[in-house]
Amino acid sequence: MKPTEDILAIAPGIIRSYGISFLLLPFKIFSTYYFQALMKPAASFVVSVSRGAVVSGILIYILPALLGTDSIWFAMPNTELLVAIYVAVRMVQYTKKLWSAPEN
Repeated sequence: MKPTEDILAIAPGIIRSYGISFLLLPFKIFSTYYFQALMKPAASFVVSVSRGAVVSGILIYILPALLGTDSIWFAMPNTELLVAIYVAVRMVQYTKKLWSAPEN
């Protein structure tokens, strides 16, 4: 497949907008191991499934309908941001519980 001039013209913008999503990826990979280490498999599962299918799938349908076709490239960065917010809240909650638990 040989790209056309139009494709080559829009590719840099697409790569930049979609590439933003990779900035938060290490945080979520770390978080799944963190939740598993704390014996919180449900939180780890929510992070994996919501990032891979649920939130991204919803945003892939909603963003173009609301903001136009070019907004589809922002589905993954927005997914990563929403999941990162969930991860941060859960990590703070679990860490507070861990530090406030009485020692046996």
